[in-house]
Amino acid sequence: MAFDPGLKIGQILKNADIVDTFKCGNMGGMRRSKTTNTLVIVSDYTKGIYHDKWIGGVLHYTGMGKSGDQDLYWSQNATLAESGFNGVDVHLFEMMDAGEYVYCGRIELVDKPYADTQPGEDGVQRKVWMFPIRPVPDNDVQKPQMFVFKDMEDYKARGKNVDEEYTKMMQELKKSKTKPLIAKASVYVKPEPKPSVIIPADIVGKTVKHKTFGTGKITEIAGTTIVIQFDTVGEKKMGYEFYMEKKLLEFV
Repeated sequence: MAFDPGLKIGQILKNADIVDTFKCGNMGGMRRSKTTNTLVIVSDYTKGIYHDKWIGGVLHYTGMGKSGDQDLYWSQNATLAESGFNGVDVHLFEMMDAGEYVYCGRIELVDKPYADTQPGEDGVQRKVWMFPIRPVPDNDVQKPQMFVFKDMEDYKARGKNVDEEYTKMMQELKKSKTKPLIAKASVYVKPEPKPSVIIPADIVGKTVKHKTFGTGKITEIAGTTIVIQFDTVGEKKMGYEFYMEKKLLEFV
């Protein structure tokens, strides 16, 4: 059974609260707990080391390792990369104000990790691994507006220099000892409500194919979510609208 931390989306915790709730370590952006069988990941916008971005509702999360090339199969990078089938539940926190961790809920990978280039803690460009993740179920938790893009085209148009601009801003704020402007006031603006998702009842029993999990059979409809029994990784719950819209699932 999945671990339930008993937290509400948007709830603000201190570091000690996270440690106490998840029984994990108190340092780092990726914290594995074997006691609760969870991985806590933190998207920290207060230090400027990692450059995470929300693109089309998906957080492109930077892997573990502050300097030098990152290794996809090292430590908790491997745990996150294999979270679709290793049984570990991953929970996301965002930090937009120092010491305040905003709970974003449980997340899942929506695509394969990919390599990117970012400056390390020492300022030297290095290879990093980016993990496309999304809260499950989706929610409207606060997001730093500077790093929120409508879609990939919006990111290409506006996001070219966002990392450099943010790094420069953080350096100037550090010199002046001023609190970062990327705080709660700069949040993602909730769009107009979408029409209710209607899932055709006759899809139950049909076979689908996922690019990572392979083929499986739809066994149940639960609200806006479908339950799929995959041949290789077992049962998975997936948001019908998102996976169909992004063509991550297809009927076979």
